[in-house]
Amino acid sequence: MKADDYIQEAYKAIFHNDFERAVYWFETALAEEPNNPEIHYRCSITYARNGKLDQAFVHANKAAEIAPGHIEYLIHINRLQSKKLTAMSRVLIESSNADPKKNYDKALEQLKQAITLDPLYTEAYVWLAIAYAEINEYILAIAVLKEAIAMEPQNEQLTDLLHDFNKRMRTYFQKPT
Repeated sequence: MKADDYIQEAYKAIFHNDFERAVYWFETALAEEPNNPEIHYRCSITYARNGKLDQAFVHANKAAEIAPGHIEYLIHINRLQSKKLTAMSRVLIESSNADPKKNYDKALEQLKQAITLDPLYTEAYVWLAIAYAEINEYILAIAVLKEAIAMEPQNEQLTDLLHDFNKRMRTYFQKPT
C-alpha cells in the first residue's frame, strides 16, 4: 500500500468516529512519507480530537517545520496552544483551594492568552467567565460569557450559566457591607 491508501483508511476511520484507528493509519502513512507536512497536519488534528495534545503538538510542529510559510499549520499550532492553556487554567481553577489568588491570577492570564491565540475557542471564554465569577467579578464574567453565547447561541448550558451568574451577582451586591 502507498501513503495515499493509508490516508484513505484514516479518513474511513474518522468517518466511523474511530480516531485511534485513524491515528494508526496516519502514522503508517508517515512511515512511508515522513516529510509530508499535510499528513503530519492531519495526524495532529486527529491526535487533538483524541485529547492527546502532546502528540498533536509534535506533528503540528513537524508540519510547520517542513512547510514554514503555510499559514494553516501556524493557525493550528495556535489552536493547540489555546487548548493547552485552557486545560491548564481549568486545573488551576478547579484546584484553587491551595492559593486562590495566585491560581486565579495565573488562570486569568492564561485564558486571556488562549483567547488571543484562538479567538473562536468558546471553551476558553467559558473558563475565563468562570474564573471571573469565582473572584466575584460578575460584570466581567457576564461580558465574557456573552461573547461565548454570541459564538454558540444555541448552547443552552451557556445560557443557564449566564442566568446563574446574574443570580449570583444580584446576591453578591445585595449583601450588607
